[in-house]
Amino acid sequence: MKRNDDILKFVGNRIRNIRNSIGISQEELGFRSDLDRTYISDVELGKRNISLINLNAIAHALNVQLYEILSDYKITPKKTLNLKDDFYIINKKIEIECGFTVSSEDIQFAALMTSNQLEELPFALFQSINLKALSGMLGALFALFLAERVGGIVNPIEKGHPDIIPESGKNASEELLRNYPEGLEIKCTVGNVSKGSDLETGQKRLPQLTGITWQAHHREVESLMGLVTDFAGNIRDGKFYPAITGVFYAGQLNMSDWGEISGTTGRNTKVTGMAASGKRKMGEGWVLLLNDNSYIDRYKKLLSFNL
Repeated sequence: MKRNDDILKFVGNRIRNIRNSIGISQEELGFRSDLDRTYISDVELGKRNISLINLNAIAHALNVQLYEILSDYKITPKKTLNLKDDFYIINKKIEIECGFTVSSEDIQFAALMTSNQLEELPFALFQSINLKALSGMLGALFALFLAERVGGIVNPIEKGHPDIIPESGKNASEELLRNYPEGLEIKCTVGNVSKGSDLETGQKRLPQLTGITWQAHHREVESLMGLVTDFAGNIRDGKFYPAITGVFYAGQLNMSDWGEISGTTGRNTKVTGMAASGKRKMGEGWVLLLNDNSYIDRYKKLLSFNL
């Protein structure tokens, strides 16, 4: 069986099992997700190359988070990794205490597992989603692998903060999970490219990269692990797979390290972008970099740090 078929059947089975567990029909799931019942049936049978947009709609209709549909598939380590330890260089001085201990080796493990797992997914998936969705999926994968490695758990609620919390928070109230006092917040970005860039999926963004900006929903974020991704993994049929290309951490951010809040009207979500001072702090706390001088040099320049 082809790997593409494997994941489609896996996703279909997961959706069917979750749907059955909450006692709704395919027709009801189709109604809740604004999709046709025959489409739902084909998805559950593994006959549809479902887009991440539709998968996300189904997840919301089932009242689960997107990563929960894929989680059992994702956290199964491969016996042989395509990308090895030397794919990255790490800052061995980094050790983060946040209710559990996170070392640079833990972060390297999670980055490798995430990047390798992305290469197990059908490339058509990346062609069917936008870069924001790619960043979200990559961040969710990374959080799962890191949480498992360090003995934490992914925050059980969708709007919970931070993303990984100590296992002791497993049975905490929803109110507490929205702003849990310990843990690790994770954000991912693809970076900014020059205006008018016409980049295709699978094409490296680095040559046209003009900035690295992480976003948050409020200016009170004090500690952050920031991931950067690019199409920089293994190449197949002339296309690069996405991979984590950098991990940075700052534990002493303040409100001045974030820009003004925007998107406060209509249906837009409130968001703030990291200011130059925050980026310098992130750069100074570099944890992991793709072992490629072109990436290292560009990230050093954009985030104002030295190795």
